[in-house]
Amino acid sequence: MGERATALAERTAGEEPDASGSRREPVTSSPVRWAMGAVLMTVAVQLVILLWRTGGTFVYVLDDPAIHLTVARRLIFHGTWGVVPGEFQSASSSPLWTLVLAPTQWVFRGKAGEVAPLVLNLVAAWWVLRLLAPDLTRFRSSLGRAGTPAVVFVAVVLLFLPGLAFVGMEHTLHMALVLALVLATESFLVRKPPDGGDFRTKNWVAAVVLVFLATLTRGETAFVVAGLVLAVLWLGVGSLRRRISIGAGLVASCLTAFGVVAAVNLAYGQEILPNSVVLKTLGDRGETGRTLDVAWERLSTDPLLVVLLIVALAVVVDGVRRRSGQAYLFPAVAFMVATLLHVDLAAVAQDVRYQAYLLGLGVLVLLRVVPAALERRPVRPGWWAPGLVLLVLVAGSTLQLKRTATAPWRAEGMYEQRYQVAQFLHQAYDHEPIAIGELGYIALYHDGPLTDVYGLADHEVLQARMDHDHDNAFWHALQERRGFRVLVAYDFTTTGDEMKGWYRVGMWRSPDLYYPVTEFWATTPEEVQPLLDRLHAFESELADNVEVTYNRLAPLAAHREIEARG
Repeated sequence: MGERATALAERTAGEEPDASGSRREPVTSSPVRWAMGAVLMTVAVQLVILLWRTGGTFVYVLDDPAIHLTVARRLIFHGTWGVVPGEFQSASSSPLWTLVLAPTQWVFRGKAGEVAPLVLNLVAAWWVLRLLAPDLTRFRSSLGRAGTPAVVFVAVVLLFLPGLAFVGMEHTLHMALVLALVLATESFLVRKPPDGGDFRTKNWVAAVVLVFLATLTRGETAFVVAGLVLAVLWLGVGSLRRRISIGAGLVASCLTAFGVVAAVNLAYGQEILPNSVVLKTLGDRGETGRTLDVAWERLSTDPLLVVLLIVALAVVVDGVRRRSGQAYLFPAVAFMVATLLHVDLAAVAQDVRYQAYLLGLGVLVLLRVVPAALERRPVRPGWWAPGLVLLVLVAGSTLQLKRTATAPWRAEGMYEQRYQVAQFLHQAYDHEPIAIGELGYIALYHDGPLTDVYGLADHEVLQARMDHDHDNAFWHALQERRGFRVLVAYDFTTTGDEMKGWYRVGMWRSPDLYYPVTEFWATTPEEVQPLLDRLHAFESELADNVEVTYNRLAPLAAHREIEARG
């Protein structure tokens, strides 16, 4: 234990400490400028294509950013944490992100405020690159002529920063907070700074605060904390008691953040965790088992994550064999533990967002391993060594490449379905109570009561789903109390529910989307014809490839029901 820490302290004695306290090579800003310039240029090109495809309307590749925007606007203008003024709902899975968004909605009203998540993601991307600046500098130098293209590739593809900007959620900020946390905690490996000062106390406070903020941003921070505790116990300097106290402080800060969220939710009679997290534990969209097959299925969703995990495993094995500390061993331990916990307990998504923080940690390890490996086994100047490194990275990052390249077209799909549904309801049923199967843009543009039959922003529905008590009688009782006359749901949100006594009036089908079908229901026979007329009137607004189907028997069935009542 002490040999590893001493070797690391001796190896880093002549290097400069950075803002996190780690002794690292002097920062050169050029790689950051190249990297950030490439990110901005990629985003600019994607934005032009996106606006061209949507006729000038800006939308994200998901409608989840609109959920956070809705809660942020309700908070800043109505003092309500939820999607309906005056009705508390734990509808945001990222409290800190929503709090950061709230003042931007006060400054930028209406459509202008919808661009705030994109801008904030670019600011967070710059922070990520600044945190990685010393390692980007050494990485670029080690690869020679291929160094600058490699740095650009790291920023645009491996870190997926442009893609995350168009996801429009908290994941880039979470990546930055996690990187800052790991770098700050890493300072405890250093026995004494070269100037004789003591920066460890400062970074200890910073680490505790960063754990709290990162946990409020994403609950998966707990996985990183587990990895950091193991790394501190194994690689940290000082007595075992001191290392245990450091780890305990990190855990306590993480639990405090969870406790704050739980206390607020419980005070309003809701669950300990946000509604979306509870729904995922119920298996709302896939397998939630904890078997090796399920874990591998999740991990293999992102080949880059597999590559980075193999690199981290090799680093840890090498650290055990050499019995000495290395600059990349500490983040490798944290990354490996966090990844294994994540694939066992959380989701790995095709849109890369859930595992984005892991990619940031894995890239940190990679940026340190590649120069060290080339230094250990020097080669003659040439193209093959850096070329081999880039080839492996390109082969492993097929998902990131695809998602970066197709972002404008995925946003176009969001525009032709979720955005158009929101516009239809805004025009036809604004200020009226409606029922919906998914929040997003519908909640952002609707000014009136909302019933969420999925449960993201409706605790009564969520409780019914938890208790498996959402039969036909439940939905009819809910409709009578809340008075909504229409239900708009996507095909997956009403799976397993039979809406007997309600009338499916029409469907929109967008064949290129993962969830292609939008269903329009009238919950009373009197609403069938008005809903049908409004759908006909809006049809000209839809994209040409949207297939519209009307239930011609619905008006007849509704008429018979009205006559039977009379």
